[in-house]
Amino acid sequence: MAEHAVFVSQGTLREVSRHVWSQPDQELLGFLLGERRESPETGMRYLLISATSRSSYVVPEDSDEVIAEVAWHSGHLEARRRRLQLLGWYHSASFVGTGPTLRDAHAHAAHFPDPWQVGLIVAPRADRVAGGFFRSGDRGESERFLPFFEVVDDAAILPDGQKRTVVPWTNYVPDAPPARSTQVAVARPKLGQGTIPLIMPQPRAEEKARGILAKRRAANRYRMSARQRKARRRRMLSTVAMFVVMAAAAAWAFLNLR
Repeated sequence: MAEHAVFVSQGTLREVSRHVWSQPDQELLGFLLGERRESPETGMRYLLISATSRSSYVVPEDSDEVIAEVAWHSGHLEARRRRLQLLGWYHSASFVGTGPTLRDAHAHAAHFPDPWQVGLIVAPRADRVAGGFFRSGDRGESERFLPFFEVVDDAAILPDGQKRTVVPWTNYVPDAPPARSTQVAVARPKLGQGTIPLIMPQPRAEEKARGILAKRRAANRYRMSARQRKARRRRMLSTVAMFVVMAAAAAWAFLNLR
């Protein structure tokens, strides 16, 4: 497994779901808090994501700025207040492919440059709910979603020792549950065909999204608010008045020169 394996509490996953479903038609932003740890037995370094910090920032539909600077600072201050580390961020989207988009990758690299920091995309409005963790790095980590460990609550452990997942993403499939003593249920990206349908491949999904955004931008060019319509009328009246004044001045000059 890649350096700094990702462990996420079920409470965190539930909170992310509640946030993105609160306004499913908007692109919402939040931050992932927790700790960087190292196993004393194996020396394995890992992230334990145990909390979230919601942001009131809504990502504009046609904006390249996914993470506003003021929102990032608020997330950083909230992590310090709670004596946790800012481990990454998350946002909702209208679709999720097989990995992060270039827009997400650029936003992540700009605000979370450390190779252990992670991003999370969740698509609550998609035909099939999907999501995925990613990070910047080599070995293709920045182009595909990462496997992660789901740290289960006691209530999620069934009487027979099996563990109940709270991950609803159809592009992930859980491994066979491990022993009860480990307190984790494993989820990994589903890369092959199987019983759980795959999300549309990334290139086709991006092409479809670009077409949808282009149509929306074209429609927005003809959709003006009341304020914009008033401002346009004022500009037109000002232009007409200027032409009237200029015509009157030209007529007056012509008559006086005769």
